[in-house]
Amino acid sequence: MRAMLALAVLPVRQAWVAMLLLLAMLAGAGALIVAGGKGIDSGAMLAAFALWFAWLLAGAALKGLARKETLLLPEFHRALFGAAMLWALLFWLLPCALASLHWGVMVGWQALGVGTLAIVWALLTTSGSRSGFLVWILIIGARFIAEPFWLAIAPALQSAWLPLAALLLAALILRATWQRLFPAGDPPLPDSPLLAPEPMRRGMGNTTSNVPRGKLMQRLNGWSEVGASALLLRQAARYHAAPTPTRQRAMLRALLLPQEQPRGWLVRWLLWGAAIAVYAIAVGQQAQIGMVAGYATFFALTGLNVVGLGMPRLQPSLVELYFSLAPDTLADFKAQLVDSFLGLLPGTILSAFVFTTLAALLVAPPALAGVALTTAILAPPLTLATLALYLSLPVNIILRSVVSVITLFGQMGTIWLGYALIDRYGALWGGVPVLVVTWSFAIGAWSAARAHWINSPLSFDPPKAKAGA
Repeated sequence: MRAMLALAVLPVRQAWVAMLLLLAMLAGAGALIVAGGKGIDSGAMLAAFALWFAWLLAGAALKGLARKETLLLPEFHRALFGAAMLWALLFWLLPCALASLHWGVMVGWQALGVGTLAIVWALLTTSGSRSGFLVWILIIGARFIAEPFWLAIAPALQSAWLPLAALLLAALILRATWQRLFPAGDPPLPDSPLLAPEPMRRGMGNTTSNVPRGKLMQRLNGWSEVGASALLLRQAARYHAAPTPTRQRAMLRALLLPQEQPRGWLVRWLLWGAAIAVYAIAVGQQAQIGMVAGYATFFALTGLNVVGLGMPRLQPSLVELYFSLAPDTLADFKAQLVDSFLGLLPGTILSAFVFTTLAALLVAPPALAGVALTTAILAPPLTLATLALYLSLPVNIILRSVVSVITLFGQMGTIWLGYALIDRYGALWGGVPVLVVTWSFAIGAWSAARAHWINSPLSFDPPKAKAGA
């Protein structure tokens, strides 16, 4: 029983901030439903999204359990099955029963089938399977199917047997997902601990190898790493030919940020651009360009989190770097490090232009000039401010989660507000105030974060593992 409850609350423990947001969404949905009227449908949609979000968190927790040694734990299968049944009761069966009471048994039966497929989609998406993205392809493809086809299959879509077919399909997909997460046979041998992990490959492969899955990803990463190695060799040759502080900083940026070079940018634009194109086509021409471009800018800013997440992994390598640079004081060494992080700004700003331009061309081509102007106003200061906030991430994992969530909402709020002001008041009366406010905050945040980072102690030890890990 204790093991089952521990597995059931694992998603809450891993992402308690997200769970608080989920409870807030459920509370808002309940308030809309109780208010009655048109709020019932809006509340039902909000509740459905919140429940789907809960299963996303469950899928992320399940992926963390997908290890060979986990299956050797006593009663693991029984405990996991009990936790899954508890989640199914709270976040699937109970909502379907409430839908049956309010809208009728047939609606509840349909919600049971549709909800099952939505749960499977959430688990596939968060477990690292590419199959989860096939749903987006189906959604996009459905937009191009002629209306007579939908009229022809309408009776089949309303059939009482359709939810049963959805349940059977979900069962088959869940079985395949389990076999992928916990495959039979011996695991692959890990890389040698004497070999440093490749920076461009970190986080893209499985837990036992640094090699990314898929031939396409391997070729893209290999092509990008060739450009990173060539850049580092050029910067090192320039520095050794005529050592100057400027050339030393350029060499340090090439060493610490190997993905910040033209080939790395192109790979990033290809991968994220494909995701943005799918999203833009899915939302269609009726979407507000400011909303779509805001998401595109947010995607460009996600790469800055490498500073907050990558520093603990980088700490053991800083010893050799410290003796190579031979700084006068530790503060000088930290100043060199923190200034090298500014090398993330050009690629992030260029990515924002590429992504927002792509979004504008797909959603609203006439708004391309306005989107480019707004991106030029918002992207540089927002990039600097976001880098400062990620640089200030605390060590405590709870505080890190809080700061990350605040940063995320601050990014989206600033982007959407900036687009709204510039669209309403124009580039002069709307853009200038936005420019002044964002740059004032960005410069102040960067100055404070830089001073705090230089004055704080720097550890050269790898991050400590939790007890029992």
